[in-house]
Amino acid sequence: MTRRLTYTLIVTLLITAACGESRTSPDQGSSTYRVVATTSLFADLARLALGTAVEIDSIVPAGIDVHTYEPSPSDASTITNADLILMNGLGLDEWVGSLVEATKIDPSDVIHLGEGLDTSYSWTYLMSEEPDAEHGTDPHIWLDPNGAALYLQKIANRVMLDRPNLTLEIKRSLASGLASLQQLDAEVRALYEAIPKEDRKIVTFHDAFGYYARAYDITIVGVAVSSPGQDPSAKEIASLIDAIREAKVTTVFSEVQFPSKILASIAAETGATVLADLYSDALGAAPNDSYLGAMRSNATSIAASMQR
Repeated sequence: MTRRLTYTLIVTLLITAACGESRTSPDQGSSTYRVVATTSLFADLARLALGTAVEIDSIVPAGIDVHTYEPSPSDASTITNADLILMNGLGLDEWVGSLVEATKIDPSDVIHLGEGLDTSYSWTYLMSEEPDAEHGTDPHIWLDPNGAALYLQKIANRVMLDRPNLTLEIKRSLASGLASLQQLDAEVRALYEAIPKEDRKIVTFHDAFGYYARAYDITIVGVAVSSPGQDPSAKEIASLIDAIREAKVTTVFSEVQFPSKILASIAAETGATVLADLYSDALGAAPNDSYLGAMRSNATSIAASMQR
């Protein structure tokens, strides 16, 4: 069964599940403004932007891959009364469209956090080899704390527009959230600057860390798969093994939501160690159940692998 056909069946189920339920929009007297994000990570960024001014929920559970997630009827209930839906866009979580269609949410109530940043926020996009990436654009903007800061600003701006009475509270939360991201960026930058540039090399499971590498002047030697769910060819594996040996990389990284036999095989061939503890699209257990915690964990693990 093709993925498109699977989505068609799911949409049918979602429409049935959502039938009879009604949404409460901001201008209908609701005392609580509800935000639903596609992932736990984006939900946490919303908390950094909005604090406790609104109610925040997420769809994809922590530790689950957002790329290949297929929505369930219960997800329709989650977003039925949402005032705002947060998704990344750029091919990362396009399955949200089936939920929006099923629950008849106004498309204007869906924010594509990763889109439009080039013109509106002076952001420079990177290209990606992932087949699902929209127009070949790398969607993993939030892995650079400066990109995450743009997400916070977009979220806060929209909610303040919808609920002017929350403006002062949100501005305070936003200022605190942006300060936390600035502090995080300074900490991570100092960690890598203590490592010679020639030693700042990394191999990851998939092509998610381009913006992160750009921010901290890290060289990505290679990735194991072009996109989650697609195994590399024997030629691609051989090429990556050669690149690892040439670059003298001693550690290859998987991600918590992507257990990888492929990386284990590559490590066995090269003598490298596999660490399955990077966070990209999903959060994990405490202390990695927040964006700030997960990013600090990433930096600690990656920097340790670069020590000679």
